[in-house]
Amino acid sequence: MKGASDQRGIALLLVLVALVLSVTAAAGLARVAATARLRHDAAATTRLARELLDAVDAPVLDWLHRHAGRLVLPPDAVSPRFLVLDDTLDLGGVPCRLTITAFGQCGMVPVAEADGRLAAMLPGDAHRLLARAGSVWTDRPGLDVLVAVSGGADPVFPGEATAALRAIGECVATHNPSHRGRVASLNVNTAPLDLVAAVYAAHGLGGIDAVAEARAQGRVVSPGTARAPRSNATRPAIVPVSMSTAWAFRVDCRAGSTHESWWCVYADTGSNWERVQRLAITE
Repeated sequence: MKGASDQRGIALLLVLVALVLSVTAAAGLARVAATARLRHDAAATTRLARELLDAVDAPVLDWLHRHAGRLVLPPDAVSPRFLVLDDTLDLGGVPCRLTITAFGQCGMVPVAEADGRLAAMLPGDAHRLLARAGSVWTDRPGLDVLVAVSGGADPVFPGEATAALRAIGECVATHNPSHRGRVASLNVNTAPLDLVAAVYAAHGLGGIDAVAEARAQGRVVSPGTARAPRSNATRPAIVPVSMSTAWAFRVDCRAGSTHESWWCVYADTGSNWERVQRLAITE
């Protein structure tokens, strides 16, 4: 009887082991299936986010053609920032959101003046980063160059929402002038007023009060209202203008749980606008 009891005990033990193994195997298969499903979903939402990015040119170019020439910011604006688009949509059952924010490159410190007379207009650690970037920045200006040397100390790319701490990318223009050989310009309607005042003072220009008054009233002002420079003043290295010839756009594409952000720069070629730079925001 004892032998039979032992055999039954062994049989039950074997059944228990087999049950544990089968449950473990099933759980493993479930995990594999869930992981594969997550990977498939992630790949699908990443594809949708990229499709949103590919579709950005149309609304950006439409905005540039229709609005870029008649924009004005109030005198207390600290960044040449404009919301272009914030739209939600459904793509194949996946909730998506596309946000586009514009930054006027001609409303920032021109790249050539970032370590000159206008250096004091830059935030935080910008001087150190520009110096560390050196010739790489000079040869190929791009915010990705500054990210590579920043170590995360200061924000480089502007955030999706307005922040108390200004990012370097909304203060230093990588594409002003928009093409080599051209003179840098300053859009008196979109640049922070203290930057406009600094440029006017540096070049002995008058008319800053007229600029401030027009902007307070929401009117586009022509820099022609500025008086000519003093006879002993040097030729302006930065020309005041009423509209920007280069714009940067922060593009945020959301598809499900996927969120990708990009920085796209467009320049006026004289007859049209063209995208001259596109960078992934990895901060």
